Amino acid sequence: MSTTVYMKLLEQTPEKYDRGMRILTLGRIDDIKQHIAETCVKRNSKVLEIGCGTGKLAALLVQQGCDVYGIDISKPMLEVASTNAPQAQFAHMAATQIDELEEACFDHIVSTLVFSELSKDELDYVLDDARRVLKPGGTLIVADEMVPSRWWQRLVFYFVRLPLAALTFLLTQNTTHALRSFEARLEQAGYRVRSTRQYLFGSLGLVVSEPV
Repeated sequence: MSTTVYMKLLEQTPEKYDRGMRILTLGRIDDIKQHIAETCVKRNSKVLEIGCGTGKLAALLVQQGCDVYGIDISKPMLEVASTNAPQAQFAHMAATQIDELEEACFDHIVSTLVFSELSKDELDYVLDDARRVLKPGGTLIVADEMVPSRWWQRLVFYFVRLPLAALTFLLTQNTTHALRSFEARLEQAGYRVRSTRQYLFGSLGLVVSEPV
C-alpha cells in the first residue's frame, strides 16, 4: 500500500484524514495507536511524536499522563491536533529538524506512517538524531509500511502496493518507501530491537527499539 496518495490529498482536509488512514490500513491504525499508548509507552513519561497528524495518538498518550510534544509539517494538521489534544505541545517542524531539540530529553519517540515517506538519507539522519534526543533507556517506537520478510507475504504486498505506487507517482510525482529490512537497519544505526508486531500479512509493522 502507499500512504502518499492519502497524505497528499487529505493533508489539506484534516477532518477527513483519520478516516482515510483507517481505510488505508483496514482499521488497524487505531488498534496500533491504542496499543502504543497503553503498552509501549510508560505512564507519565515525556514523548516526542514525529508526524502527529490530527493528534489522535497524542490525545491517547495524554490520557496516560504523558507530556507530549508533537511535530508535523502540515499547519492544518497541527491546528486540528491542538484541538484534539489541547494538553499536548505542538510545533511546525519536519522529521529532519529534530536535531534542533535538546539532547536526552524524551523517554519515548513515536511515529506512525511517517518514516516510509522519508528518503534513505533522511531516514538515516532521523534515526541518528533520535538516538541523541532520547534519554538513557528510552525507546523509539515506529509503526509503518514494511516490506514483509516471507516470500508469499511479499507477493501479496507488491500485488496490492505496486498499482497504488504508480498512481501515487502520477498524482504527486512522489511515493513512499516501504521500510525494507527495518530491524537490520535499526541495528546498523545503533539500536537494539525489543519487540515487533505484524499486521496485514506483514505489510504493516510495529517495532520498538532502544539505543545501545
